[in-house]
Amino acid sequence: MKRIHLAYALLLLAACDPREDRENMPAPVDRAQLKFSVTQQAGYDNKVMLENQTAGTIAYWDYGIGISNKQKDTIILPFAGTYNIKFYAYSQGRTRKRFRQCYRNKNDANYFSNPMWNQLTNGVAGKVWVWAIDEPNGACYGNGSGGALTPEWWRVGVPDLTSWGVLNDEMTFDLNGAANFTKVSKGKTEKGFFALDTVKKTIKITGSDISNGKNITYTIVKINNNELTVVEQGDGWRNLWLFKRKGFAY
Repeated sequence: MKRIHLAYALLLLAACDPREDRENMPAPVDRAQLKFSVTQQAGYDNKVMLENQTAGTIAYWDYGIGISNKQKDTIILPFAGTYNIKFYAYSQGRTRKRFRQCYRNKNDANYFSNPMWNQLTNGVAGKVWVWAIDEPNGACYGNGSGGALTPEWWRVGVPDLTSWGVLNDEMTFDLNGAANFTKVSKGKTEKGFFALDTVKKTIKITGSDISNGKNITYTIVKINNNELTVVEQGDGWRNLWLFKRKGFAY
């Protein structure tokens, strides 16, 4: 019986021999044989169509602000600038790479149509935010109940912010080539990027953080041209950060 089992196992191994699969795969494609298209839509060149036209290969696209592994895809390039769209073709264990430049003349008005974008950033020009130390309730940081719009329990103002060394922090959001974030704090400058969700009303910063932040995804509970309040939402409580446009006075 053991011999029968052994013979059956050997038959299975032979049937699953990966060398057979490799022999049936197309030959590796030379770089010069790669065919693909990158086409900007007429009249709306923020919209770009990608297509892998190289038979027997799997596509991978890297366009700087995102990636795709689809053979055909449509992407949006929201920011003005020049994009190097890199195309990778995978075949028989080998990778070939080519790229094509795509030019953009301005930011995509459709993509940035929600007022929150301009309220936060003032577009390409950028907007500087500072602590709202003259906020009428007298506290620009702290915590409170689950629906609080200003600190209720622990209330922080100028004395604490001064002792922490963050009173004069400045944060700049802009849309100059990317969703850029810059913070100046304690004599140091940090640069990063932000992701704004205008539907969920959240903001996440990478590479840096808001002044005295917690490196989380913040919920925006108030935003207009002069005021920005973000919170860490808990169950029946929230931590609050109140900022204002630099130069604005209550």
